[in-house]
Formats: sequence, structure tokens, C-alpha cells
Amino acid sequence: MFLPQRKPKDYDCGYNLDLMVDALPRIHDQEERLAYANRIVGLIKQSHINWVDPNGNSKEAWDHFFEMADYRPEDYGIYNPYVTGDPDEAR
Repeated sequence: MFLPQRKPKDYDCGYNLDLMVDALPRIHDQEERLAYANRIVGLIKQSHINWVDPNGNSKEAWDHFFEMADYRPEDYGIYNPYVTGDPDEAR
């Protein structure tokens, strides 16, 4: 009946962020999945404001998201913008 509890991977972001990262592969629509990934990274940026530059960009937040995922986000069409050269759209 209850979800198994474990310590959050990131204490600043909390357990709910872990649940969001775990839920991402279950989103079937690619555009929605990308928007959700940007939302996740945006929450990481809010929790780790010292990682964010004055323009709102954060390579560290994206790297952290990829480290937190127990899967390969690339398999679900999510790519690190700092690897691909795309703009950081997570806010």
C-alpha cells in the first residue's frame, strides 16, 4: 500500500525529487518527458542556487540529474545540453 522509503539521493532536493526522476521513463509523450526533465533540473537549480550562473544556466544541475537517474536519460530522449551544445532551458 505504501511506497518503500529510502533516504533521498540529494538531501537538499528531498525525496520527492527522487520520485520525479524515477517517474520520468513512464511518461510516453516525448515533448512532455522533455518538459518534465527541464522541471526536474529547474528544481535542482532552486535547491542548489550556488550552482547557477547569473544567466540561470547550470552545467552542475544537469550533471547532477544524470547522476541521480538509475537509468540512461539518453534512452528516453533526454540529453545534457552542455554535451549537445543546446541552450539550457531548465528554469
